[in-house]
Amino acid sequence: MAYKIDPEFLTQVCKEVLDLPVENGEMFSAVIEKISNEYPKIVDKKQRRWIGSRAGGVLGKLTFLYISLTEYLIIFGCPAGTQGFSGRYNFMEIWDFFLSGTTITYDLESDQIAPTILLPGDVGHLGKGQSLGVEIQSGSWMIEYGRGPNITALPFALMDSLVSSVELGSFFLTMSEYTRFIIKRLFLTKRL
Repeated sequence: MAYKIDPEFLTQVCKEVLDLPVENGEMFSAVIEKISNEYPKIVDKKQRRWIGSRAGGVLGKLTFLYISLTEYLIIFGCPAGTQGFSGRYNFMEIWDFFLSGTTITYDLESDQIAPTILLPGDVGHLGKGQSLGVEIQSGSWMIEYGRGPNITALPFALMDSLVSSVELGSFFLTMSEYTRFIIKRLFLTKRL
């Protein structure tokens, strides 16, 4: 299957914006501009709405940059620290390109004793079927890229908001954005 986004390019983008400030949004604007310049047919230059997200106990916020049936690209982060479970995606793999802060992970099913510490410029990869414990410290932000049938990740991404938080606003905003992107992709595919 041909994917549109190259993880190596996202690694390069991440390294190019590390010196920009996060607090005023300059880093995010630069990320969006660089990605949309490389992929103008799939990523718009405009900044999108931020949506609260709680999945696997990890509470943060995200903005969607691109969604198709087989890929997604978001900016995700936590102004205040959080911790929880990465999720296990049997049909997808996920890359995190760290922009700021510190994220600590550990493999839940191996003999790993010492944590993995990820800093700005680092890249984390969650392969198919893997799972991690995560601690995302305050002020941590990343570009997250998922590859595979992303509809299989929606139950994990949304159930925490519905069941433990009973946060319907985030659920409906996420579904609205997801649906809007999928319809746009399907419409563009038919036109090409």
